[in-house]
Amino acid sequence: MIIDVHSHVKNDHEITVSLRKARRHGIILCINVLNAFDNYPPTLPTPEFISACNDLTFNVASGNTDCVIPMWYLNPYHPQEMQAELLRRVKAWDGHQGVKLWTGIKANDPRTDGILRLCAEHKLPVLQHTYMAVTGNMPGETNPFDMRETGLRHPDVPFFFGHSGSDMEYGAKAAQGVPNLFMDIGGGDATNGYTETLVEHAGAGRVVYGSDLNAPRSFMSQLAKVYGAAISDEEKDLILWRNAYGIFSRQNVAWSQFDRHREGAAD
Repeated sequence: MIIDVHSHVKNDHEITVSLRKARRHGIILCINVLNAFDNYPPTLPTPEFISACNDLTFNVASGNTDCVIPMWYLNPYHPQEMQAELLRRVKAWDGHQGVKLWTGIKANDPRTDGILRLCAEHKLPVLQHTYMAVTGNMPGETNPFDMRETGLRHPDVPFFFGHSGSDMEYGAKAAQGVPNLFMDIGGGDATNGYTETLVEHAGAGRVVYGSDLNAPRSFMSQLAKVYGAAISDEEKDLILWRNAYGIFSRQNVAWSQFDRHREGAAD
């Protein structure tokens, strides 16, 4: 079993292909749908746009409970509406679930606090795009030290530190001493030493597999970062599924994608 904490789909074709590949390779996808009204998200998607995307995510997850975990898409630029949206989704879904925050504002902006308190209450992991662009970040884009501040402010929320901040050494060092920050390897090329650097600075128990699928990325290029790394098999297992499994297993759910996945594998 592999758990991919960072996957996006935008249309029916991507959904079909992603699910086929996931089942072939034994991958559980933590998915959010980024497309609604036949349109990729604008810079500041409206609550209506967000809700429509989550309707699509719900449909994908409902029809593929063996290999999909929904990651509810929220734009914290609209804090009150997003808290209501999150509560509605949590109440309607009885399986494992999480949250993906849009880059409308930085993760450490006080407007995220209400959303993140709800995530702590419901034991929801949060995937946060985190980047440090050479040419400068976008206005609402979270950088590694914004992510560090967020993790310290909300110690009861497990965060998937998206892309490990784009510079894995800088990102992992920013996450030191913040045990609820889990370094997501998704995105970028399968560079030698990528995963080893994260393990060295953060520890294998705080690294998770993500593909950033369809951004455009492939499972194989991102899995190569783990399978080709000079680390132990036990450390690879932690990264590929055990760390994410431990996070999602904190949720009190009526049924488990992990159990269904294993039952399907046994068949």
